[in-house]
Amino acid sequence: MQEVDDLPVELENPDPGCGRRLRILFVDDEPRVLRGLERTLGSLRGEWDMAFAGGGEAALALCGDERAFDVVVSDIRMPGIDGEALLQRVRTMLPGAVRIALTGHADQDEALRGLVHGFLAKPCDPRELRALVESTCAEVRA
Repeated sequence: MQEVDDLPVELENPDPGCGRRLRILFVDDEPRVLRGLERTLGSLRGEWDMAFAGGGEAALALCGDERAFDVVVSDIRMPGIDGEALLQRVRTMLPGAVRIALTGHADQDEALRGLVHGFLAKPCDPRELRALVESTCAEVRA
């Protein structure tokens, strides 16, 4: 049986409403999770420009330019700058960016409403990730 991490991800709509390649930042303090995302989403490199940060501090360092990223997908439970604090700062630094939370904790979902555009459970299916990125980008840019 093929694991989710090994499934190819094909983008049905490479332009989810923004007229160019999406720039997406993935943030997680677990290197294994980041490697899995990078491997799983590798087939999207032709459509998405992806960056991977190992925590909130590293992510903020990459977000210096107002147009740095169209989408930020972040784990919530991280040491140092946690995902909620990171996404609050991203909302200020990158006001047009879509913010997606990776979480497995239903109690956090309610606290994050209004801050994020979508939620994904960890571990996430790459097809669900792609679909959520596409749909939220289309909604935000509509």
